[in-house]
Amino acid sequence: MNTDPPHELRYDCHRERLGPALGACFRPLTRDAATDAWLATHGARPHGWWRTRLTEWASSFVSSYDAHGLLDAYPMHLLSVEAWGELLEGAHQKSLLDVGAGAGYVTENARSFFDEIVCTETSRQLAKRLAARGFTASELDLTVQWLARTFDVVCAFNVLDRTPEPLSLLRSLVAHARDGGTVLVSIPLPLAPHVHVRGGTAAPSERLPSMAADWETAARELTERLLEPTGLSVTRLARLPYLSRGDLHRPLYVLDNALWVCKTR
Repeated sequence: MNTDPPHELRYDCHRERLGPALGACFRPLTRDAATDAWLATHGARPHGWWRTRLTEWASSFVSSYDAHGLLDAYPMHLLSVEAWGELLEGAHQKSLLDVGAGAGYVTENARSFFDEIVCTETSRQLAKRLAARGFTASELDLTVQWLARTFDVVCAFNVLDRTPEPLSLLRSLVAHARDGGTVLVSIPLPLAPHVHVRGGTAAPSERLPSMAADWETAARELTERLLEPTGLSVTRLARLPYLSRGDLHRPLYVLDNALWVCKTR
């Protein structure tokens, strides 16, 4: 079966554009068997007319996140079990905090690397999906209320460009990581930040510090102007696609992600 998607899946970049320091941190992931299997299962079967229209109708009354959670729509893929293991360098950790975990599609592949996984979600319906998968899930906005503990690893995948206060949320991510802990952040580039609200989208109240139109410059600017000033040291940068099942409008949704592996100072 041909699992080639209608969009290019990018894993490498023009490393010279990253600058010497960040370029030395760039180590690409690869398209693996799990990604091919996801494409064969979901990428080749976009949602039909009824699921597309029903999701759009529901999104006029609640946020699209709640609509997706309510209808169990748009399964996603970012990291396979193998990719999780590579980013964690095969090390088993005690605890993971997954912020904005969605329906748990990405979190599911991290199970074997952690003794405990805690998830947060601002969407009530997605928090219910997480709980149904067996995760400890809180309907919680970490820019408003913090957890009274720290974690070995904290991750936020495609969240900072979809939240009203990305700078405040990043500070919260760092605060929830133990000293010397790991923070994983992914953001699709170039930036197109927006916040999903009932009936559509709104502009965030805090602005991410990059307007670059190319992937490499945006990654460098976010490293230098966002991550490092917040107290993070970047140990690895990777590029990989964030995949979502398609519908009547597109056969497959693909976001061109930057993923940073960082250590707290």
